[in-house]
Amino acid sequence: MSAVQQLISVPFYEDTVVLLGQDDHPYVAMKSVVSNMGLDWKSQHVKLKANSDRWGMVEITTPSVGGPQISSCLPLRKLASWLMTISPNKVKPELRDKIVRYQNECDDALWDYWIKGSATRPGAQPVNQRIAMSRHRLALGKELLRTRDAGMRQMIHQQLDEVSRAMGLPTPAIDSLGYAAPAVPDVLAEFWAALAVLEQKGVAYNHASNANVLAINLPEISRLLIEHGQPLRVDNTLKQALWQSPAPRCLRKNHPVTSQHTGKSVRCWVFEQPTT
Repeated sequence: MSAVQQLISVPFYEDTVVLLGQDDHPYVAMKSVVSNMGLDWKSQHVKLKANSDRWGMVEITTPSVGGPQISSCLPLRKLASWLMTISPNKVKPELRDKIVRYQNECDDALWDYWIKGSATRPGAQPVNQRIAMSRHRLALGKELLRTRDAGMRQMIHQQLDEVSRAMGLPTPAIDSLGYAAPAVPDVLAEFWAALAVLEQKGVAYNHASNANVLAINLPEISRLLIEHGQPLRVDNTLKQALWQSPAPRCLRKNHPVTSQHTGKSVRCWVFEQPTT
């Protein structure tokens, strides 16, 4: 066992691979590689130790905040051969792309870092282009977070996936960035249609003085609908649907509003005023 003489943290897509120098020879800390690829380190460690003559694995002591750590390292010249022992067809489907990426590019990137001090992926974008794509990716994520229409969310997520893949980054799951509005129940459509009938008859039911807001008292609405031949049961199903209403969007429920009709405080469900 020997102490490390040079330690380099090499960025590789979204991962970090640790490169160590020992007697002017480069070694790779294998735990970081194996873990980054989504493989089980314990089983791979056993395989590497079982065939130490082939792989030439050594133990190198590295400094850390918690004190010296022992790293199992493979000579960099052996990395490509070891990577090819991993069959992409025998791992979980979600790991295959990353396995292939490591097999195709990782050893070259590490050699470039060891020899040149940096590495550039084939076909990598210029820095200014990558910054622009990163900003676009962030904007798409924010847009997805605040969009509730299911169809629009799918379109935004497709764009986010394309940009993420182009940058070599993982695509966030669509459900991790906001959520789609539930489908509008039939009872909700019936409710707004019934209110439209009241509107046509000139029935005053909107207590809001603000023209951009609709404020309705549900017990009063229930009574008015019955009086005007539009009976509709105001139950928990309807209330839940109203609370989740995407258009007009519900802003508050059971909120005290000073009625424009009586000047008194009335408990209302408050919505954005639907546009006509």
